[in-house]
Amino acid sequence: MTAISAIVATCNRQVFLEEAIDSLQRQSRPVDQIVIWDDGSTDGTETYGRALAKHAPGQILYRRSQNRGKSCALNAALQETTGAYIWVCDDDDIALPFAAERLAGRLDGTDAGLAAGRHERFRDDPRTGRRETMGTGYWPDLSEGTVLRHLLEDVFFFQNASLVRREALDRVGPYREDLPRSIDYEMFVRLASRYPIEMIDEVLFHQRKHDGARGPASLRHAADTSEQVWMEFDRKIFADFRQVLPLSLYEALFDSADPPLRSRAALLQRGCVYARRSDWEAALCDFSSAAGLRPETPLTEIERQIAIRALAGKHGCSTAFRNPIAERLAHLRRRGVAGRSLAAALGRGAMWRGRVAMAQKDLTELARIAGFVARMSGFAPTHADPAGAAHDLREKRTLAPHDYAW
Repeated sequence: MTAISAIVATCNRQVFLEEAIDSLQRQSRPVDQIVIWDDGSTDGTETYGRALAKHAPGQILYRRSQNRGKSCALNAALQETTGAYIWVCDDDDIALPFAAERLAGRLDGTDAGLAAGRHERFRDDPRTGRRETMGTGYWPDLSEGTVLRHLLEDVFFFQNASLVRREALDRVGPYREDLPRSIDYEMFVRLASRYPIEMIDEVLFHQRKHDGARGPASLRHAADTSEQVWMEFDRKIFADFRQVLPLSLYEALFDSADPPLRSRAALLQRGCVYARRSDWEAALCDFSSAAGLRPETPLTEIERQIAIRALAGKHGCSTAFRNPIAERLAHLRRRGVAGRSLAAALGRGAMWRGRVAMAQKDLTELARIAGFVARMSGFAPTHADPAGAAHDLREKRTLAPHDYAW
């Protein structure tokens, strides 16, 4: 069987690390090598790691360096690995006993660069010690669209539930050491834009939620500020991807005998990706360009759904409901039938945000959203092009090998 090397980068997490390592040693498909990279811990991690490596010298490798952050630790640990499959595991999570078997089984005999599955969140009550499960979290409907499209819109799987082919990592390059956050997501996008991904609709690890500090010593942040930090770095990595991932990759997500329609769908999809990160300058650029392609043809149903998803990002979209962004979005209505159809679809997407504001009794935000919906919809048709079938636009489920050769 193809050898598996697991990497666990850690810093001051001995209280969780022991359970994480134990779960790797209990896999039904044995993990051939476990590299523990200690990123400058000051607790008991070093004593524990050295003792573990001494006890299992053929399987456990312990290395230690000064604190430089997780990316540096992972890149250094990769140089120590011997397996053709690489399993990066967090130091506070717990792999289920069959995780390696399921993941490696999906890579065996395929050309996939990555196999990934689901997770379930949990936390230990600090008062009682009782373990509480918290559900899976966000998981998209993978019956529609490619894994790449879903991943570009939002991350939904994590390192402990992903196994990567070493040659794929070598091709896309090392983890970015200038990013103290979101390094796993950034790497997943790089891999998914070059290789097929095998998805497993099964929980493979338990993700621990706790209140400890996150990030390297140079950028520590508490758990309750994690969402804000994540949003900032999410936006940064996609600003960088805009200079790297070509529009042709977005076009590869769709099939059509009408090239301009395929390009329009690609522009809408890319605009959706950036709108979900509140990068409205990038999104508006793409939406405006899209409205100029087949300007007298309303959006197809596939395109309408893309526009609706643009306002469904987990970071919210309140900026879109305020000027100057709201005004610039409303200008799309002046861009012919396609622009009016796009504006109406964006208004439709905002309605879900209105329901959220209503549930939260945020009347100020609800009023803004209502104004935005009225402004965007006007008298434009909210239905798809009745002749849309003739345009023959389809969203792919899988990409062909040549689609990755951009």
